[in-house]
Amino acid sequence: MSLLEKINSNTCTLRLKNDWLKIFTCPVPTSDFLSFVGIAEIDAPQHAVLSLLYDIDAATEWVWKTREMRLLKELSEDEGRIVYQLVSAPWPLSDREIITRSQGYINPETSEVFIKLESVPDFLPVNDKYVRVPQIEGAWNILPLTENTCRVVFRLHIEPGGEIPAWLANIAVIDTPYHTMNNMRQMVKKEKYQTPVVAPFKKSPSEIIQNYEQFITE
Repeated sequence: MSLLEKINSNTCTLRLKNDWLKIFTCPVPTSDFLSFVGIAEIDAPQHAVLSLLYDIDAATEWVWKTREMRLLKELSEDEGRIVYQLVSAPWPLSDREIITRSQGYINPETSEVFIKLESVPDFLPVNDKYVRVPQIEGAWNILPLTENTCRVVFRLHIEPGGEIPAWLANIAVIDTPYHTMNNMRQMVKKEKYQTPVVAPFKKSPSEIIQNYEQFITE
């Protein structure tokens, strides 16, 4: 069972709520670091959000604290793509390198898209200038609500590696979903994201992990 399936809303804490966004933090078995669940109602078509997510070169404009993001390898439909990300850390901590494999699935009946993220830390040799994040698990769920609105669910857990106190990381854990999703809702208005992308999403409803229904209704 994946971490996304283990997260239970009964153990999570609502940390932020406004008219378009809710953020929860959740304890993770065997970890001192909290995960988060961010749920946003975005005033844009689903395809605009997908176009933005697929635009790796634009990530530094909206993904919180991202200094660099680049595509390392485009894999097959069944394997996804491998992406490198360099994230700024506050002084005196070292910046973090994150290497993830993402795989996309779509439910042909509901049009919900699920993009699963998992770490592949050994894909590149270690760079001594940075700390390589050893473990990450997360996902994006994008569900169209109307022709021009969608629900975006962003879930993530990171084991940051190196020397960083869990209490410090946990204090700031809502910054990532808040700033990232707030930036997203502005970015998707750009003209270049109004054209749908052709992404190799596998048609497989059984692969789509939801497990967020209780968060929506709270």
